[in-house]
This record gives sequence, C-alpha cells and structure tokens, in this order.
Amino acid sequence: MMALCVVIAVSFYYRVAKAGLGEEFFLLPVPVYAAADTLLPAGEEAGRVVRVQRRSPPPPVELNGADSVALVKIRGIGPYYASRILRYREQLGGFHDVQQLKELRMTYLDIDTLLPHFTVDPARVRKRAMDTMSFASLLRHPYLEYEDVALIFNAKRAAGDSLSLAMLEEKRVLVPRKLKRLKPYFY
Repeated sequence: MMALCVVIAVSFYYRVAKAGLGEEFFLLPVPVYAAADTLLPAGEEAGRVVRVQRRSPPPPVELNGADSVALVKIRGIGPYYASRILRYREQLGGFHDVQQLKELRMTYLDIDTLLPHFTVDPARVRKRAMDTMSFASLLRHPYLEYEDVALIFNAKRAAGDSLSLAMLEEKRVLVPRKLKRLKPYFY
C-alpha cells in the first residue's frame, strides 16, 4: 500500500516538474494568460498569441417595454424572476424608476448589480383616473392598502363623487410620502 502511494506521488511530482506548473498540470492543459486580452495556449501552439474577444455588455433593457425573453437574457434573471417583474409592472401600471425593482424583494438575486442593465421610460407609465376606479381595482395597486382605499372612498363620498390626486393632497387624506409614490400612477 505504501509503495502505491509513493508511485503516485512520484508520478504527480514528475508531471508537475515536467510541465513547469504552467503548461500542463496533472493531465489537464492549462492556458497561460499573458495580458488581459491575449492568451498563450499550452502545448504545440505555445509561442502563438491569440486575441480573446471580450463580449460587450448587452444594451440596457427598457423595463416598461420589455417582454420575458428580453428579461431572461440578463444574467441572473430566469423565467421565474422575469414573470415576477412583468406581473409587478402590470400591477403598478409601469415603472417610473429603476429603483422600483428593489420593491420585489428577490431573495436569490442581487438587484443592485442588475440596475445598470435596465432603463425606464416614464412616459410609458399608464396613469389612471381615481374617480372612475372601483374599490377593488384601486385596492389592487401595490402602493395602496385597505385603509388607504377606505380613506380615499370616504373622501370621494364627501366631495360628491369627484376625486383627484390633487384633492387628496389638498385635503390631506393620505400622508405626503404615500401621495408622492402615487403621483406617477393617478391623476
């Protein structure tokens, strides 16, 4: 048993010494990098320099117009996260800021590293009229909770069925922070 271990160790040492720790290491060819964009392959072509083409990063994806295929092309986003992004976009009425992706709370995805891959066209956000929406449809908006919608509808009844975001702001129905978040989506 000891003799077998010695034979393996000597064989390993011989291969490493013969390869010079750069060309071959235990039967596996290992390329030697000369610079950031050149490659010196091991073996027969050891003296030849080959240019390695770097891939340019893909152009940023516009969130309000992207489909699932465009989203999946971004490294780290699979079909599950792409569908979550699209569903959230539909619930919101569109993204007005790239930072809104952080609201999705994607556990296994670092959104901060992906933000440069996205752009947003705020002109594509769908604005809706609050006074024509039902209680249930207004409640579906991710920024509104049941209590908020109840306050809005109480203000609507008091104002005689005409309602606008400006009126909510004037009468201080909702807190200013919430009104600021709702501004891109309602008029």
